[in-house]
Amino acid sequence: MGEEALAAYRADLLVRLANEGDASYVGAGIFETTALIQSKSQASYSGYPAQFRVQVKNAGDQADSFILTGPAGGSGFTVSYRDQGGVERASELSAGGYRTESLAPGASAVLLVQVTLSQFTLGASYRVPVTAVSAGDAASLDQVKTETVACGLTAAVTVSAPPDGSGAPGSLVTYPYTVTNVGNAVNSFTLSLGEGCAWPATLYADDGAGGGIAGDGVRQPGEMNRCVSTGPLAPGASHRFFLAVVIPETGVDGARADARLAVAGEEASGSDQVTTTALAAVLSLVDGVRNLTKGGVFAANVDAVPGDLLQYRMAVTNSGSAPATTLRIETPVPVGLKLAPDSLLLSLASEGEAAPCPEAQCGLASATEGNIVALLGEGASDTVGGTLSPGKTLYLFFKAQVE
Repeated sequence: MGEEALAAYRADLLVRLANEGDASYVGAGIFETTALIQSKSQASYSGYPAQFRVQVKNAGDQADSFILTGPAGGSGFTVSYRDQGGVERASELSAGGYRTESLAPGASAVLLVQVTLSQFTLGASYRVPVTAVSAGDAASLDQVKTETVACGLTAAVTVSAPPDGSGAPGSLVTYPYTVTNVGNAVNSFTLSLGEGCAWPATLYADDGAGGGIAGDGVRQPGEMNRCVSTGPLAPGASHRFFLAVVIPETGVDGARADARLAVAGEEASGSDQVTTTALAAVLSLVDGVRNLTKGGVFAANVDAVPGDLLQYRMAVTNSGSAPATTLRIETPVPVGLKLAPDSLLLSLASEGEAAPCPEAQCGLASATEGNIVALLGEGASDTVGGTLSPGKTLYLFFKAQVE
């Protein structure tokens, strides 16, 4: 008769923090009757329990089940053990033991272990050993340990500070914000806008609604959900959202409105303020005339007699902060005057004798039936006026003879 191979039964316990991934398990292939190496430590704050995951693995070559034992609590703490189905097993672990279902070789079962401190003493350490014994071989056992340390709670938050913005009347100016929990415990922060903003302001979630990318700091057309809270944020976690300010259609150049954001959590708060400025074109038209026959400079009025040749100047200035667009001037030839042929001139110079300004830069002017029409600015066409940049002046000149 040949010798029969003996069945091997082996319990292997592993432990990690509940908020870590499976790669963080310690204890694989290590077997201890009293846990020294297979241990995990976590800080606990008042009102916030520590959580661990304990995995029991069948490291043998036969199907087996395992009896798990551990305390239900101790001086100043209680322990909860929930299986993968969410069933509380503390009473079983702390008595005769909780027996897992039969596990094939290599298979495993997991418990969520939660340690809650009932007497919070800063710096105190609370150790919870969990032991697994093979049902097939009582000599095959393994142990892991969790350690919970009572720590003081520090609440803190940071609020990003986007630069002030501006826009045209009727436009929407959007400010991306990031709120970060820089405390050492989970915290939730409410978001609100202070009273006193002269223009409509709203907080929107950076949630990717409508096909955008959530949390990218770029507001998409579909991101229209209001935002009033960050929700629970773990230490180091952030929440992104937008503050949108509407500049009224009636907003004049240089008008401003302040919007103040308030962020409030448990024992931590922050704020920021942005100023939105309206940028608009401000156009002015100043007329002048001079008598070329008698000589003189441009003035509001001049003396003239029949036969005198006059030169008129119309100065168009944009003194605002935004370009003026579709710029057009239409004016009749003054009564009693006859427009001199080929005397229309557009120029960047004020003296009236400079070379004509290129059409692509200054526009074009024409006279029909006693009217002068000028389509001014860069990019003007024969039907639509162009653009006059802030701080720029264009001059329209024409000559007329007194009849």
